[in-house]
Amino acid sequence: MVTTSSRRSTSTRGGNGDLAAPPVPERTQVPRDRALARRVATACVGAPVLIAAIWFGGWALLAVVLLLSAVGAVEFRRLAASAGYRISVLVLAGTLLFPLLAAAGRWTDSGALAAGLVLASAAASLVSANRGAAPRHAAATGLGVFYVGALFAHLILMRDALGPVVALAVVGLIWANDTTAYFAGRAWGRRKLAPSISPGKTVEGFLVGIAAAVVAAAALAFLMDWPVGSLTGIGLGVALAAVAGDLWESALKRRAGVKDSGALLPGHGGVLDRFDAVLFGVPAGYYLWRWLL
Repeated sequence: MVTTSSRRSTSTRGGNGDLAAPPVPERTQVPRDRALARRVATACVGAPVLIAAIWFGGWALLAVVLLLSAVGAVEFRRLAASAGYRISVLVLAGTLLFPLLAAAGRWTDSGALAAGLVLASAAASLVSANRGAAPRHAAATGLGVFYVGALFAHLILMRDALGPVVALAVVGLIWANDTTAYFAGRAWGRRKLAPSISPGKTVEGFLVGIAAAVVAAAALAFLMDWPVGSLTGIGLGVALAAVAGDLWESALKRRAGVKDSGALLPGHGGVLDRFDAVLFGVPAGYYLWRWLL
């Protein structure tokens, strides 16, 4: 496990005028056991809170999702700023509207909200001395709103539509994949999965994580009397989406030239670091469950 200061001081530009990805800062080695202990301690505190919020739903889950969305939006803005993108704070605040719509049972209005936020992102990007870069800034602002707000809102959608047992099952599949991939990669990892994006991830960890999620899904199907074939398919889809979410967030950090999106969660980094797999895995599980069961 490694840590590093996470800000670059200057931006660089490629030959085509776009901002070139900055070099990742030099990393400082810290004892792996101490980092692992921090990681486990944070999980022991945070996981029960999230599990309880999902189980009880209502205001408890909304409060947790709003908090995660707000912190995640701040972290995304910092990542974007480090990569040279200017994010409108006012438009980014729209991130919180998606969880509120989901909690109010008015998700059908999310299309209108999305359209309004796209227009607001474009308009806000024009308030700049460099209007030639407006499309790039508008795209980054819109991406931040949807990536953080719309995806986190699926925790509420899934819990309210499918119930707490299913919601916890999907989150459990994501954690099964994430945790086993992490420890398998530490123990047996030899071949890099995506060295240009996330040098720490290995093919061995990826395969063990996928297998763990599928086996966990089959076990859940047996215990809950759910269709085994459908559940294993959902487990596979959720695990692949979770890995994609992990790599996507790593790509954002690589572009920004930082190791972590934040430092709120010891041993994990920021909210986006801890929930990168959840942000992709929960929507995948929600829609797969509705289509297959």
